[in-house]
Amino acid sequence: MFVGDINLGEYYTSFGHGPKSYLEHSNIFEHVKPIFNKADFVVGNLEAALTDHNFQPNKPESVVLRGSPKQAELLYETGFRILQVSNNHTVQHGKEGFDETVTALSEANILAIGLNNQPLTTISLDNVTAGFLAASDVPDNTDTQQDSYSRLNSEFLTKVRESVALVDHLFVMLHWGLESSTSPMQYQRDLISELAKLGVRGVIGSHPHLFYEIWRENNCIAAPSLGNFVFDLCWDERLIKTGILDLEISSDGMVARIWPVTLSDNGCLPVPQGSPTTIGDTIKIYDLGENMKGEQFRKLIYFFRNILKGKFHLKIKFILSKFISLR
Repeated sequence: MFVGDINLGEYYTSFGHGPKSYLEHSNIFEHVKPIFNKADFVVGNLEAALTDHNFQPNKPESVVLRGSPKQAELLYETGFRILQVSNNHTVQHGKEGFDETVTALSEANILAIGLNNQPLTTISLDNVTAGFLAASDVPDNTDTQQDSYSRLNSEFLTKVRESVALVDHLFVMLHWGLESSTSPMQYQRDLISELAKLGVRGVIGSHPHLFYEIWRENNCIAAPSLGNFVFDLCWDERLIKTGILDLEISSDGMVARIWPVTLSDNGCLPVPQGSPTTIGDTIKIYDLGENMKGEQFRKLIYFFRNILKGKFHLKIKFILSKFISLR
C-alpha cells in the first residue's frame, strides 16, 4: 500500500494543535491501521524530518515541520517499511537533522529511500522482488546546495533504466510538480509514459498536496500525487481529501484499488471513508477544480481563525516576522 505526504511535526498555522501535539495523547494511525494490516508493507513520503538536532522551542523556524526521532517506532508498528526522504522539507533542519532522521528510521527497521547516490532498494516476498528508487525535482529553499537526497536528473533516470531488469517490479517515487496545480503537468505525464515503456511498475508522486487522478499505462500504475496523508494543511477541503493506493500483485497481473480517506482533527487523523474502489483504466475520486486561486487568502483566514489555539506565542512570532520581512 502507498500513501502520500506524512508530516509528524506541525505547520506554522497549527503550532500546538497539529500532528506532533496530537501524538502526545493519541495514535494518529488508529483508524487506518486495520487497513494497513491487510498489506505486506506500507510505503509513504516522509515530509518532515524526525530530529531533535538544534531544537529551539521558542523559534517558529526551528519548530516548524519537525517530528521526533521516537516517532519512527510508531511508523514501523503501523506497517511502514519504506519511506521516501527525497523532498524539500527533510533538510529543513540541516544536514544533521536529515541524518538523524535516516538513522531513526534505520533503527526502527524502516528503509529510507531517495538518499543521494543510493543504490536500488529491494524487498523480497515469496521469491518476488520489488525495487524502489526515489528522487525530487522540487527546488529546496532551505538549502539550495543540498546533497543529502537524490535529484530527478539524467543520472537518476539512467539508474531507473538499469534497475528495471534487476527486480520483478520496480517502483519509482518522485517528489515533483507544482503545489498550485490541480492536475498533473505535461512533463509529468511525459515522464510517466517514458517510465511505463521501460517496464516500471508504478510511478508514485508527491508534493502538490492534492490527490490526483490515477491511471494505468502499459503495465504501470501512474499516481502522480497521492496528496496529504497526515498533514495539518486544512484551509481548503481539497487538501484533506486523500486515499490509500492498494496494489495486489500476482502471477495473473495487478489489481489496484483506492481506499478513500479524509483527514480530520486539524489534518492529524486519516479516517477511511468506506470501501475501496477498483482502478480500471483511470479513476479520479475527487473534483479538484481548475486551479487553487485564493489559496493564500484562505490560508490567512484559517490562521487567524485558529490563532488562539495551541501555541499562541509561536504563531504571533511567526506572523510578526512575516510583516517585518515585507517592510
